Amino acid sequence: MHPYFTGELAKIKIAEELEYAARQRRAREAVSSRPRSIDFSSFGQRLRVRLFGGTALGGRPAGAGAA
Repeated sequence: MHPYFTGELAKIKIAEELEYAARQRRAREAVSSRPRSIDFSSFGQRLRVRLFGGTALGGRPAGAGAA
């Protein structure tokens, strides 16, 4: 294989590896920055909608088994 193509393939591979590392870093940051506590007010509202029917928050229809 010609040295030029070998160099270009190496550049492409390095760019892929850098993008993969950046994507993994963003995924770790997203997981670590999310809140750990449960919002029981919205959880209770969703639970009531699932158990007793009605509309969910924001006027969306209830889940498939709620009706």
